[in-house]
Amino acid sequence: MTPELPYWPGGSGGSTRQFHLIRALRGQGHEVDVVAPVHGAQRDGVASLADTGAGLFLAARGPSRVAETARALSRRPRLVPDAALLPVMAWQVDVFWTRLREQVDAALAREPDVINVEHDWAARWGLELPATIPAVLTLENLSWRYYENRAAAATGVQRSLLEAEARRFLNFDRRHLGRYAGRATMSPDDARFLREDLGFDSTVIPNGVDTAALDVGAPSAAPIALFTGTFGYPPNAEALEWLLRDIWPRVVAQLPAARLSVVGRDVPPAVAALADPETVTLAGWVPEMPPWFAQARAVLVPMRSGAGTRLKVLDGLASGRPLVTTTMGAEGVDVADGEHVIMADGAEAFAAATVRALTDDPLTARLGAAGRALARDVYDWRAIGARYAALLEGLAGVSA
Repeated sequence: MTPELPYWPGGSGGSTRQFHLIRALRGQGHEVDVVAPVHGAQRDGVASLADTGAGLFLAARGPSRVAETARALSRRPRLVPDAALLPVMAWQVDVFWTRLREQVDAALAREPDVINVEHDWAARWGLELPATIPAVLTLENLSWRYYENRAAAATGVQRSLLEAEARRFLNFDRRHLGRYAGRATMSPDDARFLREDLGFDSTVIPNGVDTAALDVGAPSAAPIALFTGTFGYPPNAEALEWLLRDIWPRVVAQLPAARLSVVGRDVPPAVAALADPETVTLAGWVPEMPPWFAQARAVLVPMRSGAGTRLKVLDGLASGRPLVTTTMGAEGVDVADGEHVIMADGAEAFAAATVRALTDDPLTARLGAAGRALARDVYDWRAIGARYAALLEGLAGVSA
């Protein structure tokens, strides 16, 4: 008997991590069902999941969040008082749950052996899952730490609001994470914080990378730096603003030939206005990332807030390019400063490190080779998928 896995992401059904783990499970002979809310921008992700052979139980989201919320409130009046009690993201996924419940019941009718729920935002869903089926909660971020880190980078009223949200999430997770038979965290650091702050154990299933897809040859000779991300995610937008306002002008002052490629959707207009068109390309969404890594000399990760481990770090390592990152950006990835990456936390230091990565040939070769070897040996999706399958099989008491 193989495990059949209803898989409930809090948002997209087609993120990189989810896709690769599902593909790994399918490759080992497991059946996988995906239950997810989907809006128009996620159609490509749905197609990718369908290509894995997973069963799809999807609830289409309309274009209006206001209408979606109004319908949910009419069907579940308890959402009204909950709005004052729950963290914002937890309340939002309870709105999703209103539409998903029919799909959940259809997936449960197929008698799965184990259930995976994505994100602590959705931890309360565990209250309505069958107690007879073991469930795993995957914590792609520890949300209270995410808001703590964002608060530390903010000021004034925004800082106070973020600190309050961190406290709400800490209490929310304390109440709901014990419902799950297992918990998966992204790094040893996250596992330690979960244990120390809330008293829950977890299994570390780190983020990974497709090292074969990012085997893009030697770094470019041209001094081109690359920064990638989804810029509707506030920490990415904050990092890009810092890069364009405080770091990149210092780089160009030292290295006039330097060019920056920014790849990813939803750059806020106020941040885009900081980009000098002579030296910065805002590419937006692109269908394939390897060509952008191929033309780059160095990869930048100027993160100052957020939580969890970042796929952009692993992608940069796998590409064989020298990676310049803040300490925050490298959090959760087993890298050493000067061996796999260059770490720099102030604007001046980050700019100087970027110039080194764009001009120092021996450094470029050494860091690029060490980073790619680390990605291949420790973080390739094939090895991580096997660890994930072992966790689920152990809870379900079955094997492929």
